[in-house]
Amino acid sequence: MAKKVNIVGAGLSGLSAGIYLQQNGVETEIFELASWAGGMCTAWVRNGYRFDGCIHWMVGTKPGDGFYQMYREVGALEENTVIYNADFIKMELNGEMLKLPMRMDGFRAFLHSVSSQDSAKIEELCGIVEIMMHDKMPTGAPSNASGLIKMVKESRGFLNIARKYIGKTVNQYTELFQNQTIRSILYHLMPGEYSLVALFMMLGTRMSGNAGYPMGGAWDVIKRMEAKYHSLGGKINFNTRVDEIVVEDGKATAICAKGVVYPADAVIASCDAYDTLKRMLGGKYAHPQLDTMLQSSPLFSPLAIVSFGLNKRFDIPYSVSYEYDKGIKTSPDTTQTGFNLRCFDFDPSAAPENFSSVMSMIKAPLDYWNDLRAKDINEYKMQKQQLANDLADAIEERIPGFKAAITVTDVATPATYVRLANLYQGSFEGFAPIPAGLKTNIRKTVPGVKGLFLCGQWTTAGGGICSAVSSGKTAAHSVMKEI
Repeated sequence: MAKKVNIVGAGLSGLSAGIYLQQNGVETEIFELASWAGGMCTAWVRNGYRFDGCIHWMVGTKPGDGFYQMYREVGALEENTVIYNADFIKMELNGEMLKLPMRMDGFRAFLHSVSSQDSAKIEELCGIVEIMMHDKMPTGAPSNASGLIKMVKESRGFLNIARKYIGKTVNQYTELFQNQTIRSILYHLMPGEYSLVALFMMLGTRMSGNAGYPMGGAWDVIKRMEAKYHSLGGKINFNTRVDEIVVEDGKATAICAKGVVYPADAVIASCDAYDTLKRMLGGKYAHPQLDTMLQSSPLFSPLAIVSFGLNKRFDIPYSVSYEYDKGIKTSPDTTQTGFNLRCFDFDPSAAPENFSSVMSMIKAPLDYWNDLRAKDINEYKMQKQQLANDLADAIEERIPGFKAAITVTDVATPATYVRLANLYQGSFEGFAPIPAGLKTNIRKTVPGVKGLFLCGQWTTAGGGICSAVSSGKTAAHSVMKEI
């Protein structure tokens, strides 16, 4: 009789785990809270405009990379999927708009043009990034000696840099530069409290063309994975919140959803870690890393996503950040003094022909939006529209005619993500990649519960698409070893 595995969550990691298990003859069934697959890897369509709520740069999009091969295995990318790599990004610093090349030769020359007194540090930075460009990122722990040898051979430089710099913050490194503009550029690229390795990895993958945007974005990535999972015989139950992971004699034997018990030989929780430990397991089992990290480790900040469909194009670059001293209120007590725009004109599927899809992610407090939605849904909707209006006013000051071109407006608040993706504290990517977080090897099982495996963004600090897909594959392999 075929083995059966129940999977909680149809996001990237859940679909990945399901695909690998189905390919190996293990029957799976996924239980998903929302009415669609994808979890945080999601997009939505409004009147012909597609607004991407996830993908900005996707590590592993270059053929030959280990993550690219993994994406092909789960259907996230196809051989003919076109990848867009932005040549530059723009940022405003102290009233001056800078155009930062995202190719090494231009990046190096630009930094030298900004600061002659930091020549040695600039060359050091560029040398490290070049190593990251040419080495392969490990896609997971090797399963045997030959895999270990291969990883060391292909990833030696990456591993050496990670070992040397994982405990240092961006702030500690950036302060070694004398020029304030150089410092501001680096802070713009990566928050100062994050591990320096995160900055090096981001620059290395983007400048090597290995962290691009797949045409069709999150929408097509998930549709391809969902289709592959179904083609292998997998089943997804949408609009289904799992109430309990049933544990009998120290083993996960089933899940309970909507009053129905679904027996299984194993359970994979590819969902929110706090919800898994505290609600579905009833807080009965301690986890050596997650219990502490969920209480004290910094998380990615809750966000509001404001999207606009425009009936014309304004030649807005893929990413441009503006200062805005007037401030944009994201709650009565919270004001943001800058904003970033992302424009998807390079992708013809993002908007009707000659029209434009533009979005902005802006930090917003979870408690305010959660409480407002619970207390007064009409006021909640009005404040969503007010946030969109305020942002449109700010954009209009920089891009005249922007407001008149708006035909569609969409706002997703932190409350939206909690409601539809069940995010702990509204964190869209789990634990922030601070040094302590990246150094922590989060256990992928729960002590005292056999047959239960964890995967997804909460099992690796820093989150990300590549980590999610990889963790699903790892969970599938762990299941196959046990059952």
